[in-house]
Amino acid sequence: MAIFDAMFELSDDQDISQAAGTVASTNIIDWTQADLEMGAGEPLWLNVRIGTEVDSGTDTGTLVVALCHDTVAPIDSSSTVIYQTAAIAETAMAAGDWILRMPLPYNVDEGRITGLLYTIGGETTDTGTIDAWIDHGPQSSFDTQVSASNI
Repeated sequence: MAIFDAMFELSDDQDISQAAGTVASTNIIDWTQADLEMGAGEPLWLNVRIGTEVDSGTDTGTLVVALCHDTVAPIDSSSTVIYQTAAIAETAMAAGDWILRMPLPYNVDEGRITGLLYTIGGETTDTGTIDAWIDHGPQSSFDTQVSASNI
């Protein structure tokens, strides 16, 4: 089992039910924090998963997840996109579905601030939450890493 560090949690059951548009992850990572340590030489992985089902009523909504960095907070439309998914159909966003599991580029920390942008397309989503975090590999299971108190 991998170790999960709450400092590397970008979204924890973040509500993404909204009109078409873009919203940033609840949390960002500031790579200059003195107590931020993931282990030198170890690859980092980005994990993004649906918490509760995304639903718009007519199943025409989409989601694009973009990993971004910047020299200052917040992460927004002016931030540099490091990686972006294709539009993911609402029908592929049931509770527990994985959206993204990928190793991060070695220089992910060069922008100082890292975060995610979630872009809802198509129509307003009525329900849906998302979880996103960085850890040491795809073997982790967010469910087993977090207690009810989330620490």
